[in-house]
Amino acid sequence: MARSDDVQAGERSAVGSAVRAAAAFDRSVISFSAGLLAAIPVVAVLGIGIAIGKPVWGVTMGAGAMLVGIAWRVTGGRPPLAVMTVDASIMALSTFLGCVTGSVLWLHLIVLCLWSLGGGLLVGIGNRGGAVGNQAIIAVVVFGRFSEPAAQALGLATLVLVGGLAQVVFLTVIRLPLPLRTQRHAVANAYRELAALAAGQPQASALSAGAALDDAADSLASPALFGDSAVMTLRSLVSEGLRLRVQLFALAGLRDRPGPSLEPALSITASALRAAADAIVGYEGAEEALTRLAAQLSEIADRDADAPAGDAPPLYAVRRLRAVAGQLRAIASLAPASGRGSGLRGRRRYGRTGRPIQRIVSDIDQLRANISLTSPVWRHALRLALVVPVATLLVRELPLSRSYWAVVAAATVLRPEFGATFTRGTERALGTAIGAALAGGIAVAFHPAGGVIVVLVGVLAWLAYSLFPASFAAGFAFITALVVFLLNAVSPDTLSTAGARLLDTLVGGAFGLVVYALWPTWSRGPAWQSVADLVGAERDYADAVLTALRDGKRISEGQVRALTRRTRLVRTQTEAVVARSQSEPATRRIDARQSQAALGALRRLIQSAHVLRLEVQDDRPRSPRPEIAPLQSALNELLRMVQERLRALPDESTAPAALPDLRSRLSEMQRQWRDDPETRALADELDEIVDAANGLAAAAGLDPDADDPVSSPVQAPQRSRLSRLERWLPGTS
Repeated sequence: MARSDDVQAGERSAVGSAVRAAAAFDRSVISFSAGLLAAIPVVAVLGIGIAIGKPVWGVTMGAGAMLVGIAWRVTGGRPPLAVMTVDASIMALSTFLGCVTGSVLWLHLIVLCLWSLGGGLLVGIGNRGGAVGNQAIIAVVVFGRFSEPAAQALGLATLVLVGGLAQVVFLTVIRLPLPLRTQRHAVANAYRELAALAAGQPQASALSAGAALDDAADSLASPALFGDSAVMTLRSLVSEGLRLRVQLFALAGLRDRPGPSLEPALSITASALRAAADAIVGYEGAEEALTRLAAQLSEIADRDADAPAGDAPPLYAVRRLRAVAGQLRAIASLAPASGRGSGLRGRRRYGRTGRPIQRIVSDIDQLRANISLTSPVWRHALRLALVVPVATLLVRELPLSRSYWAVVAAATVLRPEFGATFTRGTERALGTAIGAALAGGIAVAFHPAGGVIVVLVGVLAWLAYSLFPASFAAGFAFITALVVFLLNAVSPDTLSTAGARLLDTLVGGAFGLVVYALWPTWSRGPAWQSVADLVGAERDYADAVLTALRDGKRISEGQVRALTRRTRLVRTQTEAVVARSQSEPATRRIDARQSQAALGALRRLIQSAHVLRLEVQDDRPRSPRPEIAPLQSALNELLRMVQERLRALPDESTAPAALPDLRSRLSEMQRQWRDDPETRALADELDEIVDAANGLAAAAGLDPDADDPVSSPVQAPQRSRLSRLERWLPGTS
């Protein structure tokens, strides 16, 4: 009985957390300028339709433009033009299929089932897939409710497509007159994130800097972008930034090594990167500051390199500082040049820098991987495939004036995770109530009609798109009012429409939440599987680095960059899955202490692997080190065992196996080496990798002798430093 009470208390606590998350409001991400850009196409297509005497056309195109705008503004950031184009196309196809099958109920239900299954599965490739899948379901339900012959269905689908593409075309065109302003700001933002990484604590994450660099690279990859002489410079700065991120992340792992502090050098680096960001956007005076700071860092790096052994930082730290100093000198010449453009006359086209085929292949692989009953994404897709057809049948029996809104609400509140589902349900209910009240109040107070409706739709769209990134509930409130007045253009009964919108949304949302409560998806198992995926990614990366070190060869830039990107993306996804799992009831969530210990150990492992990767990439003669092979093989085996163990953690029947003894292999390898600065520095990094791997095994429950198998990642580096000191002190074992 006590156990049952604990479970119920945990679920109530999780629901309470989800409701509190729905009320969150982040003012820092509000963008009224972006909101205005997304609102203009909605007003334009609606106004054109009304002006030519085709208000139904205007409303349909306006709805298409509105939905594509939501696909962008819900997450904020730069407009993802490729995703928005796909979204508009999928909505048009959904409209056509919904209309032509509407007269045959069983066939229409099959389409709804298959479309919902596919839309739910798209959640597996992230926010962009989730947006497209969501809009596809909305389109097949809302626009597809009209039973039309093929010709009329094609016409309706074309109107939806035109409205959606109006967003894409407008956002493409408005970027052309500005001399790479958006791209410069994206690159500058990436350099500010790099500065924050340099100035941060040793445990600071490098993921935000990586994401900002990806965003900057994407901003330079648009086929619609015309570039001047600054384009190649900006791309070079992104390339330097990608290399610099790895250098800074490696230096963060070297901060706690014995010897002089690296803080002064890293502080100068952070200031130089901030100056570079200012220079990129054209601030006067930033060029001089950047050049001066780059020179200061070069002096520190050269001084440390020439200092006596006892007064200098560790060898690898000195080399990393010198490499960073060299990159800052290059950035000092590139950044000011990128801040100066030849303007519109000197523009020319240039090729894409993105790799869309690789991204598509990666997305397909991700979708295939999620087709499994162990995947929360697949269970979410199956749940949607049941909810949408069943809700469609149920609302036909209810006295609802616009019953399709109930189906949309039932589908869109559902998410793969417990917390996200109840948060989104609360947000939709709250937003709908506020929006319906707002629309009713405006209608009663001002009685808008004619052209005033178009202006009102524009204002509401502007506010909705501006506020969506800050709060879904706030954005949805204005979208609710917008929809009410959008329909007013063809059905002028605002109060009735607002009331129907509120009632239908509450009914549909409640139905979706009831289904989730009866058929929930818990993320403890998937979260551990995600951690296991991260172990696999880091194992491949470390193995490639150690292979290059063993063979004495320079590692391929293309190979290592692909492995680095994969590891970073998996890390980002893993941290998100683990964080979402914490919003679930205590009995269903991943163990916070154990998961954080595993993530901390993995962070230490990848940091040291980065240090060794940068060493083997340096343009310097090196000899093969075949004596590393036994340690490399043992490390690979241990990480494989950890990966399998983490995948089996929900099944406590899995018995721990005997672990490879990494420490003895490292000791044997050291006995074969002569004692010099190079081998001591290499031994330090390999020791850190061994410590991290053993700590990871303990966190996974594979080390029965561990004093504290889930010790915090803060304690682990302290033990690592002690083991290194003991190794070099006389008379210790």
